[in-house]
Amino acid sequence: MINAQESKPIAEWERLYPDLWLLIEVTKEDVWEVYEGKLIAAAEDLMGLVEVGKDYDRRGVVTLQTRGDYTEPQPIFVG
Repeated sequence: MINAQESKPIAEWERLYPDLWLLIEVTKEDVWEVYEGKLIAAAEDLMGLVEVGKDYDRRGVVTLQTRGDYTEPQPIFVG
């Protein structure tokens, strides 16, 4: 658990925590996009955030799960 007190742009959290899954409390959004939030927790595996996320959901807190920037090249899929 991190429970950051400051709100930052989502892209900044993703840069600060590469290769980790992030659970973020949304602090600024509109209908189309989430702009800012407070980092709640980070984990190597998305499943590590599930119980924490459910707790925030029960309290009515809007959250976002995202992944930090990839440090390794990722496969490209062409459909």
